[in-house]
Amino acid sequence: MAPGTETGWHTHGVPLTGLVLEGELTVDYGDKGKRTYKEGQSLAEAINIPHNGKNTGSGMMRLFVVYIGAEGLPTSVAVKH
Repeated sequence: MAPGTETGWHTHGVPLTGLVLEGELTVDYGDKGKRTYKEGQSLAEAINIPHNGKNTGSGMMRLFVVYIGAEGLPTSVAVKH
């Protein structure tokens, strides 16, 4: 993701984990707060809680993600915020 790029508000219906390979990612959980992850840090994402990810660093952000789902289930669902 380029600096300033956002994922858009969404939810996950399946568990997932991620590893920031490069840059910085800030995840906004609305009234539940924000969390910032930097290169080399891992995260376990919230399930069914609306959130928005944003590259808050000055360079590119690369994230490796593993979804633990089932065939036919969406990994992310866009939501209005």
